[in-house]
Amino acid sequence: MEQQDKFYKGLFYGAVLGAAAGTVMGLLFAPRKGTETQQIITGTIKNALDKASDYYESSETDIAFSNDAKKRSQEIIDTAREEAKKILSEANSIIREIRGIPKTQEN
Repeated sequence: MEQQDKFYKGLFYGAVLGAAAGTVMGLLFAPRKGTETQQIITGTIKNALDKASDYYESSETDIAFSNDAKKRSQEIIDTAREEAKKILSEANSIIREIRGIPKTQEN
């Protein structure tokens, strides 16, 4: 069981890293303006997070899921949110670099 958990954890991190690399490459070779691309990325991520949150909240009423499964799914959602924020931050940084705007200090 532990080996299966490691497999899924590795799969998740691989997907996140692949998405980050794809985002960076997409921004570098994008046919659209940076602001348009940023709006599309932001909208897509917000929709995905909203769907994930809705799914999680609707599963709270479902007795079939155990508390452990709920806790793990919330951890996955939280991790996805954090990674999405990092990706957006990196994308904004790359857009600033391309435009020649100096990097601002982040909190």
